[in-house]
Amino acid sequence: MGEVRREVGVTVRTLGEGGAPRIARPVQAPPSANTVAGTVDLYYALDNRDRAFRVGQRVAVDLPLAGQTDGLSVPSTAILRDIHGGEWVYQKTAPNTFVRQRVEVASETSGRALLARGLAAGAQVVTDGAAELFGTEFGAAH
Repeated sequence: MGEVRREVGVTVRTLGEGGAPRIARPVQAPPSANTVAGTVDLYYALDNRDRAFRVGQRVAVDLPLAGQTDGLSVPSTAILRDIHGGEWVYQKTAPNTFVRQRVEVASETSGRALLARGLAAGAQVVTDGAAELFGTEFGAAH
C-alpha cells in the first residue's frame, strides 16, 4: 500500500469485454477498512453517465505505483487463470512439449503482463493457444 500513488486517478476497465478503459479520480471517504481482516479501502469516483458499469460489477483496476518495477514480462495472452485465481503459463521444455508453470503477475498493461515470479529469463512460453492447451490438459473446452 505504501507504493500506491493516492493523489492520481486509476484506470478502470470491464472484464472480458474489451471496452475502453476509463479514469476514476480519487475521493475522500470515511474510514471503512477492517483491521481484523487486514483490508484497506481506497475510494474513487467514475463518470458513469452512459451506464456502462453496474452496481456490483467486477472490474479490473490499475493502481498507479510510485517508482519503476523491473522484471520479466510476457504477452497477456500467455497468462491463464484457474478457478481459484492461480496464474499459469505453458512453458516450452522441448520440441512439442509444454509444461504448465505457476507464475505471479505483478501488473498488466498494454497487452503485457509483468511477472513478480515464476519464470527464468529466456524461458519460452505459449502466447497463442494457451487456453487450448489448458482445455486439453483438463479435458474441458474453453
